[in-house]
Amino acid sequence: MNVMIKTQNMKKTIIISLVLSLTINCYSQNLEKIKQSEVLFILHNGTNGNYQSKRISQKFKDKRASITYNFFFKEENYYSLQSEVMRFIYWHYSDFDEQYKDNPVPYFRLNKSFLKKNKDIIITGEFMQKIGYIESVKLINNAKTIFLIDKTELQNKEIIVKEVRCFYVAEE
Repeated sequence: MNVMIKTQNMKKTIIISLVLSLTINCYSQNLEKIKQSEVLFILHNGTNGNYQSKRISQKFKDKRASITYNFFFKEENYYSLQSEVMRFIYWHYSDFDEQYKDNPVPYFRLNKSFLKKNKDIIITGEFMQKIGYIESVKLINNAKTIFLIDKTELQNKEIIVKEVRCFYVAEE
């Protein structure tokens, strides 16, 4: 009788662990799919937290504002214990020539369902922390175009997607 109860408990434990592992794999990003993509989508919380921050700069009253999204990494890498920052900057115009032509950087709205449908290819701050700074840099360098989604800019069930440029900062 005791042996039978133990085997039933063991079966339940195995089934629960299988279901959990399948659930975790279904809801995580697909690293191989992301590596093969020329276009990256990065999700930023839009708030200042442990490893993310956002800063808006508007020097002029016209459309020359910039928004800086930071992701902070503190890890031991090949060289030493460093604090690295990956910056994604959105400018309304990529340069003065584009401003003169009134050709703004791509900025568009999508239905919020885009986040759910494409969660396997959207990079989050948690995902970048998990794979580390060096692997994150490799992903970013492989992309031809980077789009950023700011969670705080949700309007009428639509998200705002904007093209950004990436810069790396390493501090010792």
